[in-house]
Amino acid sequence: MSIPLYGQNKDGDALDAVAEWASGGYKEITTITAGHASHTLSTSDAGIILVSAALASGAVIKLPTANKARIGLRYRIIFTGTMAAAAKIQLPDSGDAVFAGVVTQNRCGNAAGVADAAAVNRTTVVTTVAQGEKSMELDENDVTFGGAIGTDLEFIYSSALVVFVTGNVLVNVASTAIDGLQATMFTGTGY
Repeated sequence: MSIPLYGQNKDGDALDAVAEWASGGYKEITTITAGHASHTLSTSDAGIILVSAALASGAVIKLPTANKARIGLRYRIIFTGTMAAAAKIQLPDSGDAVFAGVVTQNRCGNAAGVADAAAVNRTTVVTTVAQGEKSMELDENDVTFGGAIGTDLEFIYSSALVVFVTGNVLVNVASTAIDGLQATMFTGTGY
């Protein structure tokens, strides 16, 4: 490892945050309860977050606040459980950080018996800093959201004010009507 530039690590171990991601951290969310403490992620949870629980309606995966100390922190959130209904991934309302980035929404079937529609359908959803979004809304069976098994999202703390989001959101419906919109998938109210 090279020697960091003077002052690079003075504000709360930014290099440690990168090292935690690179070290392959892993956490599994196995509890469906909407308000369960395991849904609150800490800095030490950086890395892969496997959501194997069939999240209950209203479940919120809570990301930590963004600040200078957390620049470089990454969470890759992968869904392997079937959601009961709407869930969210959120930043705290108390901070100034917002989501920015682009996700791709795809329709899919699954091994549980929902057939894939014949035509391929995909859309992209972009959110910017100016839109001020703190919440990503999910619902695997809703064509305006998504979050089905196989959804794979990455959240990168790129500055004290921006958490960059990218990845692939799957919608589990046998329909070619995919309608992911910034105004429905992202909202401005966090936890």
